[in-house]
Amino acid sequence: SLFTLNPDIFPQRMPERSIITACCIRCHDNIRNTVFLPTEVFQYKETRELTLGCLGAGFDSCTSSEEYYRAFVEHQQNKTGCGFRKAPYKLCSKLVSNCLLRMKEWKKVLNGKEERAVVRLFGLLSTDPFHQSDAALPQPKPAPDTNALWLTLVRPEYYFFQLSEDLYEVFGQEPGEMTLTLSCFEKSLQFILEDDYRRKRLLAMLEHMAMWHMLGNEQEVASWLLWERKSMMVHAVDNPLTIKVMKNNIILQLMVNKFFNAECGVMEYPQFPHLDHYGEGLSNFFYYSQHMEKTGSLPPAFIVTASVASGVETMKDECNTDASTASEDNDICRTIKSLKIKRSSCAVCGATRSSKGGRLSVCSKCQSVSYCSREHQ
Repeated sequence: SLFTLNPDIFPQRMPERSIITACCIRCHDNIRNTVFLPTEVFQYKETRELTLGCLGAGFDSCTSSEEYYRAFVEHQQNKTGCGFRKAPYKLCSKLVSNCLLRMKEWKKVLNGKEERAVVRLFGLLSTDPFHQSDAALPQPKPAPDTNALWLTLVRPEYYFFQLSEDLYEVFGQEPGEMTLTLSCFEKSLQFILEDDYRRKRLLAMLEHMAMWHMLGNEQEVASWLLWERKSMMVHAVDNPLTIKVMKNNIILQLMVNKFFNAECGVMEYPQFPHLDHYGEGLSNFFYYSQHMEKTGSLPPAFIVTASVASGVETMKDECNTDASTASEDNDICRTIKSLKIKRSSCAVCGATRSSKGGRLSVCSKCQSVSYCSREHQ
């Protein structure tokens, strides 16, 4: 889990201020961006042109923070291929708090500057009822069938909900270039599940998307994801039984299939080139939805041996405590105080030990910062 704070774009001949302050929190492979916009930048035409015009066409015509916000969200959605939804401040604080606790588990800490910024950004109180609310997750419930889960996984917001980087490392091929075989299917699952990080990442991705669906009042879809997630949490993530259950999980198998050529044939479907990556996700959704409507089945080249998980309701509630038990108290200041470590950390990644497990090295030039590896020197 990494924090990156970006104060950016200082207008010429103007008081030094940050026009965009973004806190990017990487929790496993889930990126959460929080953007803060000071409204005084929109008061003068010169300031708007100097600061917003360089971001692309359309931004320099914004005359208020509301207009800029809408333009910026649309720009980010198209650029990243993600569907953004407004989240309560309380929920954002909870996500950051959970991220900090995961950092502690991996023996990483924030540097002083980042620590102060995180406290200032997420340790505030809001009087707005919306921002005092929380996106409570629903009770897990099974999806009606595999087809319903597949149509969820090809929604435009799921365009980058895949394993392409991992499987590229295995096969050296780009997505869609290979047709899936049984041996490739087994090899893909083995590679994904042999790594502790990737197993934890899968659980985190499912919880993250369940929260995202709840922000849009899509309780049913969120409950499907939580059902599949809970089926993989009976035992510890490194338990052989957990690895076996994950291997036979329908969502993981469908994610593997997304990397390969589905061989659905040629179909006419709408294109959205002006929407960049989000447009690609929309086209992808129309393509596979059309195939499902015509055939009533998964793509012909898919290999799926799993089905919707069964028997989840008999599992103990304690299975679902990995991210929720530590989230009862969302006081960021208190969380950070509990993570204090009385020693230095790597100035790049926050690690408290070297990459080989020993002590950190100190910069020989400035004698004021430490590093964990040669790459971070």
